[in-house]
Amino acid sequence: MKDLEKFIVDHRDEIDSTEPYPGHFQRFERRLASHPVASGSAFRPSLMLKIAAIILLMITVSVLVFDMASREISHRFASREQRAELPIEIRQAVQYYSNQTDTQLTTLNKLAAAQHEPGGISETAVREIRDLDAATAELKKLLDGNPGNERILDAIIQNQQMKESVLNTIISRVSQQK
Repeated sequence: MKDLEKFIVDHRDEIDSTEPYPGHFQRFERRLASHPVASGSAFRPSLMLKIAAIILLMITVSVLVFDMASREISHRFASREQRAELPIEIRQAVQYYSNQTDTQLTTLNKLAAAQHEPGGISETAVREIRDLDAATAELKKLLDGNPGNERILDAIIQNQQMKESVLNTIISRVSQQK
């Protein structure tokens, strides 16, 4: 670098002696005027901050919308499950009567086999049970429309009790015929 400076200082007269051609400054000014003036650089900090703020705002709104939509979906799903499920006491009672019905059907089949009438008695009992099960299914559909309705819940329990009662009646008749 020192060599360059020394060369410039030594040859200063030669470098500074020539003036540009006449009209050079006018042509230079016209060229400058014909080109639009570029304002700063293309990446201004304020512009970058505005873009970043818009992107951040869009992400925030998207997350909020997604969160609200997922909550709504889970709420609807949970409410459907609650409507479809019977209260625990009712489920336990239905399970109890179903177990009783199964036991009584087994007893009835044994009695019918002992009396050599396996078809007629068992078919009648199964048909009655099917009818009561269909009525119970209808009651459960009604319960979906009216969750927690005590009258419908009582009717479901009564249907289960009727299944047991019908089978007890059939078993007692078959036992008496013996």
